[in-house]
Amino acid sequence: MSPLTSEAKFTLTLEYAKSLVDPLAQSDWGPLMGVIDPDVRWRIASETNDLEKMTGVFNLSTWMEQISGPLVKRLVNDAPPKFTIQYLQTVGNRLIMEAYGEAMQKNGNPYQNTYAWFFTFSEETGKVVEIHEYLDTALVQEVVQTNTL
Repeated sequence: MSPLTSEAKFTLTLEYAKSLVDPLAQSDWGPLMGVIDPDVRWRIASETNDLEKMTGVFNLSTWMEQISGPLVKRLVNDAPPKFTIQYLQTVGNRLIMEAYGEAMQKNGNPYQNTYAWFFTFSEETGKVVEIHEYLDTALVQEVVQTNTL
């Protein structure tokens, strides 16, 4: 349940944020994905879309299709990395998170990447409407290029 006040305005709390991101430790994106607006503006490292470099601006479905999907399909069990949250802070309706993601690639090599995410939640809906994501995109590109489907 999202923390809405009596005036139906969303207020982000650290407790609520933890309920969304703690499941990432078990590769469970369900709670977090459930609060991401389908029309989210998801920016990875750059405003310029360059799928070769795995950067650009996406909505939820294009992020899943063009970024997450190609990576996850090349990891053992077709599962996202397990994340260890290293830093988590709320500032107003923004969530700032640094996390370490770890998985095994299908080619037997480890996948280890550090992520920084800045999530902006809508005061009206409680949904994530903007994400800025930073990670080693060259590593993601390498995983996609060196693992066959």
